[in-house]
Amino acid sequence: MSEHSFKYTDEELNLDQAHHYTLLLQLNAQSFSYAIIFEKKLLAWAENCPPEELKNPQEYKDILTADYKKVITGLPTTGFTLLPTTLFDDTRVADMARLLDVKETEKVYAQSLDNENFIIYKVDEALVPNGEYFDISNTVYQGKGWINLIAANNSGNNNLYVNMDEGVAEFLFFKENKLRFYNFFSYTNSEELAYYSAFVAEELSLNMKQTNLILSGDINATDSSFTYLEKFFGTVKLNDIYPLEMPEQVVPHKLLTLAALSLCASSEEN
Repeated sequence: MSEHSFKYTDEELNLDQAHHYTLLLQLNAQSFSYAIIFEKKLLAWAENCPPEELKNPQEYKDILTADYKKVITGLPTTGFTLLPTTLFDDTRVADMARLLDVKETEKVYAQSLDNENFIIYKVDEALVPNGEYFDISNTVYQGKGWINLIAANNSGNNNLYVNMDEGVAEFLFFKENKLRFYNFFSYTNSEELAYYSAFVAEELSLNMKQTNLILSGDINATDSSFTYLEKFFGTVKLNDIYPLEMPEQVVPHKLLTLAALSLCASSEEN
């Protein structure tokens, strides 16, 4: 779990009115984050919450067990593969999942990622709540909202997007408004993050000095990782997309992938 955490609650939040709200949950290996939204307004947000709360709520019981209009849960993955929509066959998900080396402790999910791709991914079952305290019927790949949000706001062919959380960096690249690259790597320091950023840029035949590296998640402009990346890329900046109405004290790029789950209305499970 990260050493820092942030918690925000709007004075207008009233859990007696939760049937009008949407709860967004983002699960990770060592923690979870949540956001409560009404229409497009952020009413509450907390990061780095202890994962045991999902199966036996104590400190967050009021938040997690309220009667929400909708609950959207973003699941992390230990491995995935993408298939063009035209090649996806829901009767052969088990066969395709063999490419992922699924273990007995993992469960396979499959769903539409965007208009042109399906994602088949595996999840550590120990991370998935049992649904005793809140609705988990609407589960999605946790990067789905972020990918679609970037697709809707992407301009140009020189933008390489990176989201960082719990030592994992997700890389996303579009060309001619189509998804061309998506993958993630674990890293432990600034040098490794820069290495993977350069590796992805090279794989995509991008000129690093002409590439805009657009960052979100667990990073700030004053962090050593940020300043180290500036040595190699033409532009390094924080993502400034606002998927929700947020107060000034909430930094949008910090909860971009969580907030983007609001775009996910449904899921498909296999």
